[in-house]
Amino acid sequence: MDIPPPLSKLALHLVNHDDKDKKYVVLVATGSFNPPTYMHLRMLELARDALSSEGFCVIGGYMSPVNDAYYKRGLISAEHRVQLCRLACQSSEFIMVDPWEARQSSFQRTLTILSRVKGSLSEAGLIPSESLKCMLVCGSDLLHSFGIPGIWIAEQGNIRIVDELVPNQISSTRIRHCISRGLSIKYVTADEVIDYIRQHQLYLNSNDM
Repeated sequence: MDIPPPLSKLALHLVNHDDKDKKYVVLVATGSFNPPTYMHLRMLELARDALSSEGFCVIGGYMSPVNDAYYKRGLISAEHRVQLCRLACQSSEFIMVDPWEARQSSFQRTLTILSRVKGSLSEAGLIPSESLKCMLVCGSDLLHSFGIPGIWIAEQGNIRIVDELVPNQISSTRIRHCISRGLSIKYVTADEVIDYIRQHQLYLNSNDM
C-alpha cells in the first residue's frame, strides 16, 4: 500500500533549489510508540537543534510507528498507535506522522523506511535528491543494538550522539505500568493522548505489559 508522507509541516520555504551546497535533513523516528511520550517528541527536538548547529537545514520530522507484524507483548494495534502519535505531535511545528510503515503487512527494515521518505520527497520535486538526507532518530536502547552483529550495516560513520541537558526517565513501559495500576499519567504525554487512551480503555490489562 503506497501512502505518501504528509507534507503539511515541512518547511519548504527554506528550500533553495539554486543553492547546491545547502544540505537539508528530514528526521525519522521509528518505534512502537506504545504509547508515544513527551520524550519521543523531545528526541526529535534535540536532533533538530544538534543538526542545525552543524549547518544542516532541518525541514521536518516524522514518527513512523511499527506495524502489527512486529510482535511485542502488550503492543496495541497500529491503528491506535498511529492516532496516538498524531495526537501527540499536534502542537509541534515540524513533527508529523507517516502511517506507511504501520499499514504494511510485514516487517519493514529501517533503511527501507528512510529511503522511501527521501524518494517520495525528491520525486515530488520538493527537495533535490542530492541535497537531502533522511536521518534516523533513536534512543539509547536502539543505539545499543547497533553493536549486535547482523542487525545493522557495519559502516556507522554517520552516527551522532546528542546529550539531553534535562534528562528524565519517562518511557512507554512506565506509562503502561501506571495505567494498569490506575495511576495518573498527566504531564508525561499529551492530554489528547491521555484522553484517547481513556476513551478506548487501552493498556488496562497488567498482564500485557
